Amino acid sequence: MAEPVLQVKSLVKYFGALCATDHVSLDVRAGEIHALIGPNGAGKTSLVAQLSGLLASDSGQVVFLGQDIGALSAHQRVRLGLVRSFQITRLFKSFTVRDNVALAVQARTGNPYSFWRPVAAERALHDEAESILQDIGLAERADELAQNLSHGEQRVLEVGLAMATAPKLLLLDEPMAGTGPEESQRIVDLIAGLKSRVAILLVEHDMDAVFRLADRISVMVNGAVIACGEPQAIRSDPMVIAAYLGEEHSA
Repeated sequence: MAEPVLQVKSLVKYFGALCATDHVSLDVRAGEIHALIGPNGAGKTSLVAQLSGLLASDSGQVVFLGQDIGALSAHQRVRLGLVRSFQITRLFKSFTVRDNVALAVQARTGNPYSFWRPVAAERALHDEAESILQDIGLAERADELAQNLSHGEQRVLEVGLAMATAPKLLLLDEPMAGTGPEESQRIVDLIAGLKSRVAILLVEHDMDAVFRLADRISVMVNGAVIACGEPQAIRSDPMVIAAYLGEEHSA
């Protein structure tokens, strides 16, 4: 079996006396959607922050593409291909949809200080931006200001910005948060379509979406992973049902 894209080995993080991540270990394989679920306060956000380089761990290892990246900054991790989307949409809302994506492409390929240079004349950037917008279903909204998109469309655009960085691993942090049923389904379809191109670690509270998308699921409770396995095994695990899922989502 090929080496996982991401290996998390016994990751520990304390905030004072509170153990946010308690010797967390998991891996994400190429071509896989690995979901991370658990109640609020379980440590999911702290774990993702450690993986993305926004929060230093107290101990443990994060190995990405065979390299220990524990000492790398968030920016350096993005350059390697480990990219995170955010729970709170971070867009240039006064820019067009196309220019948002073009700027993300520009930030990947060149000088970050060119970020503020007008991109309208950059044909190659716009060609790549158009291709990404086609992939995420926003091509018809390319000339719209990002602020005029619906909340769900902004979440879709956020995924497009992440894909513009050419990730090897995409950390999706609650992409369905605040969306209605139609918008959630659109995002589910989008994520399913990305699976063949990028490994995905999905943090999500929408259990219907998780069970439709995930190849494997890890369950965090009180900072620790209490179970990891295929969806059907997780759905029927008595410990997971008692700690988080309840009877509603059990087999």
